[in-house]
Amino acid sequence: MPGKKDDYLEQMKKQYDELNYRWSRERDKFEANLQHESVDVKKKYEEAREEYRQFRSEMKEKIADLEESSDNAWDDVKDGAEQAWNVMSKAFDKASAHFKK
Repeated sequence: MPGKKDDYLEQMKKQYDELNYRWSRERDKFEANLQHESVDVKKKYEEAREEYRQFRSEMKEKIADLEESSDNAWDDVKDGAEQAWNVMSKAFDKASAHFKK
């Protein structure tokens, strides 16, 4: 029977995968539309893309930390994962809203 940690870890992985899927779909649209944009818009897109990559990498590390944490220490690791998730999700939403204009 999965415990609280296992359930939470499964939820985080699912959210991570869903956000990456959404990012892939949106990224393809953004990049197709960028062909007709100015150099400044392309630069902003690349900056947002790099920022998202960094957040995604941090989130992946937090998930790995959760997997490796003991049952007693996972609450501490969970807080860091939740913060990383919130930052990554907001970064995606911000970039998505900006480039849909």
